[in-house]
Amino acid sequence: MNRNSMIVATVATVSLGTTLVASAGVASAQEAQVKDEARSSESGRSLPAATGAIELTVGTGYAQGFGDVASNHATLKDVSTAGGAVQVGVGYRIIPQLTLGVYGSGAAFGRGDLVANDANLYSATAGIQADWHFLPRGNQWDPWVSLGTGWRGYWINQDQGTTTLHGWEVAKLQVGVDYRLTPAVAISPVVGADISAFFTESTPQSSGYANLSSPQANTFVFAGVMGRFDVPTRGTDASVASR
Repeated sequence: MNRNSMIVATVATVSLGTTLVASAGVASAQEAQVKDEARSSESGRSLPAATGAIELTVGTGYAQGFGDVASNHATLKDVSTAGGAVQVGVGYRIIPQLTLGVYGSGAAFGRGDLVANDANLYSATAGIQADWHFLPRGNQWDPWVSLGTGWRGYWINQDQGTTTLHGWEVAKLQVGVDYRLTPAVAISPVVGADISAFFTESTPQSSGYANLSSPQANTFVFAGVMGRFDVPTRGTDASVASR
C-alpha cells in the first residue's frame, strides 16, 4: 500500500470512529431525555379524588373485648379471649374529604376461663358512621379517621342455652391510611376501639329480657386491614393536585 493510500485509509478510519462516537453520544442523550421525561411524567401523575361515589368497605382482623358488663357479672376478659372480626360499610362520598354511611360487623372470640369448653362467643354491631379523608386529592397515601355509633350485641352460646346481651356502641373510632391502587380502589391498615355499654340481658334461666343492674362501660378493640371501593355515580373530581 503506497503512502497516499495509507493516508486515505487513516482519514476514513478516523472519520468513521468520530461518526460512531457522535452517534453513540446522540443515542445516549436521547435515552437520558426519554428517562427524564418518564420520571417527570410519573412524578406529575396524580389520582383524582373520589366524590359523588357510593363507597364500599370490607375489613378483617383481630378483635377483643375488655372491661366490665355490669355489677355481679363476669368481665368480658373472663368470658372471652382474642378473636377475629369482619367489618363492612356502605356510604356516600359527599365531598372528597367526607363519607357518610352505615356499618356492620361480626366477631367470634376464644373461650375465657369462666365459660364451658363447648361455649361459642359472638358479637355483632350495626350503626352509622362518618369518615374524614385528609389527603383525598392527588395523593397515593390518604390518611383517614372514622367515627361511628350504633347497636352492639353479644352472645354466649353453651349446651345449656344462650346468654344474650344488647346495648349501645356509644362511640367507635378507627384510623387508617389508604394506599390508593387506582382512583376507585384502596387498601388500608386500620386500628380502632370503641366504648360500649350493655343494658339488657336474656339467659337460659330467664323468660325474656331484663335490664342489667348498674351497666358499665367497656371496650372492644380491632386491628386489621380494610379494602375501600368507590363506585362513581357522577364522575370523579377533576381538579387534582400533583403528588
